[in-house]
Amino acid sequence: FSKHSHQQHFIPLYQAHPRLRIIGVADYPDIDSDLRAYNQQWASQLGVPYSEDLDESIDDPAVDIVSVGCEIERRSALIVRAAEAGKHLWIDKFPGATLAESEASAAAVERTGVRAIIPGYAYGTLAQHTRQVLASGDLGTLLGVHVDVMFGKGWPRPITQRRDFVAPNGRWKYPDIKRELLTVGAYAVGLIQECLGPIRHVVGHAGAFFFPEHGAHGCDDFGTLTMTDADGRVATLCGGRIGTASHPQGGPSRAYLIGTRQSATIDAKRPALDAYLRDYSTGYDYQPNPQDPMQWHGGPPVPTAALSEDTAGLAAGLDDLVAAIDDDRPTRYGVRQARDLMEIILAGYRAVKCNAAVDLPLEQEL
Repeated sequence: FSKHSHQQHFIPLYQAHPRLRIIGVADYPDIDSDLRAYNQQWASQLGVPYSEDLDESIDDPAVDIVSVGCEIERRSALIVRAAEAGKHLWIDKFPGATLAESEASAAAVERTGVRAIIPGYAYGTLAQHTRQVLASGDLGTLLGVHVDVMFGKGWPRPITQRRDFVAPNGRWKYPDIKRELLTVGAYAVGLIQECLGPIRHVVGHAGAFFFPEHGAHGCDDFGTLTMTDADGRVATLCGGRIGTASHPQGGPSRAYLIGTRQSATIDAKRPALDAYLRDYSTGYDYQPNPQDPMQWHGGPPVPTAALSEDTAGLAAGLDDLVAAIDDDRPTRYGVRQARDLMEIILAGYRAVKCNAAVDLPLEQEL
C-alpha cells in the first residue's frame, strides 16, 4: 500500500475473482510508522500475514501474482525482483519514477517472460468505446484526437504563492500533493497510445493552478500536452485535478476523434447533456475529509449515475491478466507501453520547463 496508490481499490477485485485469493501483505522495512500501521491494518482485515521481508514474500511458492502498489519511487526495483522470481505482475499505473527505472522494469518482464499488466489505461469505458469507433471505419482515416480527463476533486482556493515551475527530477509526489499532469494526464496519454502511432514531438503547458498547495510547490495540478506521431497526426489533452463541483460525474472523461469522413465525441461518464447541480455540493457545509483534502481515496458527491459499474475497467483488466497467464500471451497493456507513456509524460514536463517542443525518443532524463 501507499498513501498515493490504488491498492485498496484492487482488493475487492481480487476477493471477487474466482481464481484468486490474497495470501499476504508485504512492504519495505524502512517505511514510515503511519504506513506500517496502515499495512498492518489491512493485513489484519484480510486475515493474512504482514511481512517486511520482501525477498521471502516474493519467493513464497504460494505466490503467483505480485500486486505492486508501493510509492512510485520504489516500484522498479520491486518489479524487477518479482519478475526475476518468475512472478506475474499487476502494477498500479507506473513501473518506475524515471525513464531508466521504467525501462528496467520493461526489460525485466520481457527477459523473464512473466505476464504483467498496467490496468489503468486500456480497459475502461472510454478506451473500449474509442476502440469500437475506430474499428467501425466510419471516421475514415484518423487525423487527430483530443482527450479531456480531469478529476473533480479537492477544494480550490485562492493562489497566494506561485513558485516557478519545478522539474520533477524523479520526484512525483509530496505529502500534500501529487503532480497531476502525471497522475491524471497519464490516462489521456494511455488513450492516445490506443489511437496513434509512436509519438515523436511534444509541447506542454502547466502553471494555471486550482490549489494553493500546488502553487507553493511549483508543481502542476493541471496541464495540457500537444503531440504528433510518426505519421504527423495530432493529439492534444487536458489533464488535472479541477475541484469538487466542477462536473456532475466527478470530472470529465471525453475523447474527440477527427477523421477524414466523420468526427466523433465519446463520453465515458454520460451523454453530451450534463446536468450541473453545483448547489448540491456548495450550497451547504460540504468540505473534503481533512485527512484526505485532495480526495485521493474518496470522491465528491455525484448526483448522477455512472454508465457502468466498472468505468475504469479494472475487472476487465484482471480478467485479461488471468487469461494472459493461462494462454501464455501478452496483456493488452503491459510494462513496455507504460514505459513509453512515461517517456511521453517526461517529454511534456521538459517542454513545460524549457517552453519549447521536445523530440522523442528522449536522449536523457529530465
